[in-house]
Amino acid sequence: MPEPASKLSLADEAYREIRDALLSGALEPGQRLSEPELALRFNTSRSPAREALLRLEHEGFVERLPSGRVRVAALDVGYLEQLYVVRANLEGLAARLAAPLLRTVDLDAMTRSVDDMDSAVKNDDASGAIAAGQQFHDVLMRECGNEPLVSLLAALKGRIGRFRALVASLGDYDADRVLEHRRILEALFARDPDRAQAEMIGHVSRSATVLVRRLRERAADTP
Repeated sequence: MPEPASKLSLADEAYREIRDALLSGALEPGQRLSEPELALRFNTSRSPAREALLRLEHEGFVERLPSGRVRVAALDVGYLEQLYVVRANLEGLAARLAAPLLRTVDLDAMTRSVDDMDSAVKNDDASGAIAAGQQFHDVLMRECGNEPLVSLLAALKGRIGRFRALVASLGDYDADRVLEHRRILEALFARDPDRAQAEMIGHVSRSATVLVRRLRERAADTP
């Protein structure tokens, strides 16, 4: 759950607001960014905006040009494919580690997430389906018992988020992902680490294929 704004530093607030704008597409790929403009737009001062940009640069959301100017990083589909190779194997490991550790309450929560995802798909709610799927994955991250793995997955989630937000804005979601999550859940209920890992790797890899295809189709349709 996000920390209340009152408990965040000015730099943290600026980071969160600018990052949300990047994820939503309000700040577009290639758009030039400046500290004074960001400070004005997000009602802060230049110092927090500068710190936020440095953090976002480190995370790959923005890039610094040789001139020193900063712009929103391009949505590089090739880089996304590389990210998903890493994500598939890390999430597979998380599923494997979590399989013997999950409690009944965890499995019940994951079942509700899959049901919510199914309902969202039937209602053509791509954003809702993505959110429900993320809740499913969040349980595995929380319960896998490996803090370094959780940190790596959290960093990947941020980098992939821009791409997923863009696809969600297209109003499209692959209904097969619901079945894939149910297969992962069956393996977890069976306490089968090998199967859980294999199902998760297959699911994330197939998600990457769909996401990359949609992004390439979008690029081809863009004048």
